Amino acid sequence: MGSITRIFSKPKAPPRNYALERQLAEAQHAATARANALAASQAETDYKQAKGLYGSRSLFGRAGGRGYFDTA
Repeated sequence: MGSITRIFSKPKAPPRNYALERQLAEAQHAATARANALAASQAETDYKQAKGLYGSRSLFGRAGGRGYFDTA
């Protein structure tokens, strides 16, 4: 009679692998940090482009680059 009840019982969950969970959490945290840094860099570039601090015709760019008049 004991064997019949075992057939219909719920299977046990596998044991948790804490090292793997910690490794996955660290990888996810690193990926999130990289994505945030990239988004911040892109936002700064967009802001500077909109304000005229960055670009081909900016007064604060490298002299002699595209958009400058030849004064020599």
